[in-house]
Amino acid sequence: MEVANIIEVTLQDCDGIEPALKERAQARFLREIERFFPDEQSMIDAWRSYTDAAEGSEITGEQEQLARSWLKAFDKARQAGFQGIAVEEAYFDVRIA
Repeated sequence: MEVANIIEVTLQDCDGIEPALKERAQARFLREIERFFPDEQSMIDAWRSYTDAAEGSEITGEQEQLARSWLKAFDKARQAGFQGIAVEEAYFDVRIA
């Protein structure tokens, strides 16, 4: 699944890290999150459900399940992204078009 055109991942608050290392971390994060979902629409639906829940919107049971899948995927992707780098305050910012 190629979703690079709809998802933007940036590693934030990682001052002093080499640009190449930052790019590899972002690429690992993106690869891992892509693996978690069967297709682009599934990823978008999970992300939307998660953001709706995080903003306090009322969501259905199905949307809650999707939001939980986003959290699980994000955690796995975050772990993959940080593999081999040591940054204390850094985080991955994800935006979907």
